[in-house]
Amino acid sequence: MDSARRTVHVAAGIVHRDGRVLAAHRADGAYEGGWELPGGKVEEGEAPVEALRRELSEELGCELGSAWLYDTVEHDYPDFHLTMDCFVTRLGAGAEPACRPGVHDELRWLSRDELMDVAWLPADVELARGLVYYWDEALADQLL
Repeated sequence: MDSARRTVHVAAGIVHRDGRVLAAHRADGAYEGGWELPGGKVEEGEAPVEALRRELSEELGCELGSAWLYDTVEHDYPDFHLTMDCFVTRLGAGAEPACRPGVHDELRWLSRDELMDVAWLPADVELARGLVYYWDEALADQLL
């Protein structure tokens, strides 16, 4: 990796309920049209789980319920390096996520069999593949 390349640190949620994982379709920006896990940038001095809590509130209008760190993905994009802390999460009681205009234009709850049916952003592809394979183990502690 080029030492001059900037690193962007993000927190993403593997938000799940009823045997499905939430995917968000990018509405704008350099990666418009791609699918991603909901989340966003970790601000300086902010813990990744707190960044996820803030981003879910800002982008989906939902409170974070439970969260545990599942994996950290490292990915080189053409102009930056991404470090993505991925948390298995549930939303707060009664939460119903909604798209925030200009951020996402569609949300989908995907089953294990549907997980690879969307065009994931590059950093999310390997994570999604791993989830297909390790679905039961990844979500087991959360399926109570």
